[in-house]
Amino acid sequence: MADTFNLFTALLLIMMGVYMMCLCGFMPFRIGRIAKGLFRLFRPAKGRAGEISPFEAFAAALGGSVGTGNIAGVASAIAIGGPGAVFWMWVSGILGMATKYAEILVAMRFRGRDAAGAPVGGTMYCILHGMGKGAMPLAVLFSLFTVLASLGCGNTVQANTAAAAASEAAALLIPGSKEWVAPAVGILMAAALAAVLFGGAKRICRASAYLVPLMSFLYIGAALAVVWTFRENLPAVLSEIFVGAFGLRPVLGGAAGFTLVRALRVGTVRGVFSNEAGIGAAPMAYASARSGEHAEQAMLGIFEVFADTILICTLTALAVLSSGIRIPYGSADAEGMEIALCTLSTVMEERTAGVFLAVSTVLFAFSSMLGWALYGIRAADFLFGGRGGRCYRILFVLASGVGAVTDAAFIWKLGETFNSLMALPNLLMLLALAPWVKKDTQAYLSLPNTRRL
Repeated sequence: MADTFNLFTALLLIMMGVYMMCLCGFMPFRIGRIAKGLFRLFRPAKGRAGEISPFEAFAAALGGSVGTGNIAGVASAIAIGGPGAVFWMWVSGILGMATKYAEILVAMRFRGRDAAGAPVGGTMYCILHGMGKGAMPLAVLFSLFTVLASLGCGNTVQANTAAAAASEAAALLIPGSKEWVAPAVGILMAAALAAVLFGGAKRICRASAYLVPLMSFLYIGAALAVVWTFRENLPAVLSEIFVGAFGLRPVLGGAAGFTLVRALRVGTVRGVFSNEAGIGAAPMAYASARSGEHAEQAMLGIFEVFADTILICTLTALAVLSSGIRIPYGSADAEGMEIALCTLSTVMEERTAGVFLAVSTVLFAFSSMLGWALYGIRAADFLFGGRGGRCYRILFVLASGVGAVTDAAFIWKLGETFNSLMALPNLLMLLALAPWVKKDTQAYLSLPNTRRL
């Protein structure tokens, strides 16, 4: 039942991506303009009270999307859905660029300010201010689903994967240590989260601004080393991806049958889990930033999806498939971290690979947890006011300890389902406010060159 629901939601997200791509004039393909926009991340600008910089908003949103799904999620997706799942990840990523652009654009238009004067926004505010007070139940539902998703895919999934990676590394270094490492990681992550979360939204965004570049460069370098070492296998790997995407090879390696539906389901669901386009999460971070032109802020969302899915997820997939390691095709319980460890062990000593993977995974997990904590706080504040946000912080910290010692397969399934639940109110909102996407995009493109990228 959960798989069917997640596939249905993934198909809705693909259709929304096609619609938004046409509506925004294929903005994701205006590469020169987007590239110039990246330089504006670092421009000095004075903001109002409570506002964060565009770079801090970008880092928080990218940190929320770039998590353990980029490592373990991609590796296990290949095992479950075959190489063809990678193709549908690409599709979800390309179309997701347009969807995320549209989400951020309307979030910037319909954002408000909290009691302290800080800017706040997101799908719930778009529903309330853009669709009217009669749509308040939809805003409440989205906020409730956001709280659940932040505790699921944004917390327990990340903590569980980080604990698994640390346990594998510890077992290589200290035999017999595997049993106590996972609880220890959960306790340490809970303590680190508490130190950041109770410092407010600005501290969350600033921590992400330091963590995201560090973890991304470290992991990209390692993945590139694997791909470069086995570069002669790349043509065959690309062939497997495109052939498998349409179920043209019914049996792969004599291990399992792979069909179009299976590759599409796993690829799109894991792609959405990774880049989060269409579920309405990232706009809550971007709406807190100072911005002169809303479209410029929205274009940062395009690059966020590109960096997450097209760059990092693709490097993981190419590294796994080109390395020649044995992949447990057809196994619904495939351990993504074990596959990733075997992949990195082809270019470095196994203990070194285990330690590197553990460090990378913990950084990815922690940055993702920070981003999702911000989303959950925004949702809890909307539902219950400032006291709700404070209670949520405590719950979020406790959930990380529980997630570290919970069954991985159950946690992944739960996280994907909560993501899908978040997407439904967000997609309804985008449909209702779609005219604003077209209007604001055309208004921006009609500005004099001195006022736009």
